[in-house]
Amino acid sequence: MVHSAKQLLRQQIRHALKLMSNEERVQQSNIVTNYLLHHPKYLSSHSISVYVHMNTEVSTRDIIQHAFKSHKHVFIPRYSSTSMDMVRVHSLDDLDSLPMTKWNIRQPSLDDIDREIATTNIDLIIVPGLGFSLDGCRLGHGKGFYDRYLDSLSKHSYTIGLAYRQQIVENNSIPMNSTDIRIHEVLVAKEN
Repeated sequence: MVHSAKQLLRQQIRHALKLMSNEERVQQSNIVTNYLLHHPKYLSSHSISVYVHMNTEVSTRDIIQHAFKSHKHVFIPRYSSTSMDMVRVHSLDDLDSLPMTKWNIRQPSLDDIDREIATTNIDLIIVPGLGFSLDGCRLGHGKGFYDRYLDSLSKHSYTIGLAYRQQIVENNSIPMNSTDIRIHEVLVAKEN
């Protein structure tokens, strides 16, 4: 029941995202980025994990660039077929040199064993999602990577989701099961 309800909600949100113009994506991404860059949890963080955005997600490029300029340690997700870890990148050039995945995002290859892998040292995790509610429920893409990763972390890491207005649903409308992990906060561009 939860699975089919999630699938229906995913379809509805994907449809809403397809209707967004590029201009609207850029505008909302800029607003949400500004919120994050002034957020106390971001400002006080020393190491952050941030997703490398797909075209249906709030852009993280400016966040990553700002984090490097602020001398933060930056970790990005690296997916395998069954799990995910967070791997350090050192600059935008480093990020841009990484291979492209089938999801059209960059990540270190699985045989790149020289990179630092985050353990319990991440202060702030910027969490992607297809949909969010403002009470911290998150609808992912259905693979459970982030839920398993967040469940494995120490409780000192703070989690923030970044969302377009089109990705926000009413509180308690995202079906949750025992493996779904709530995030601390969702940042979304407010209506004009």
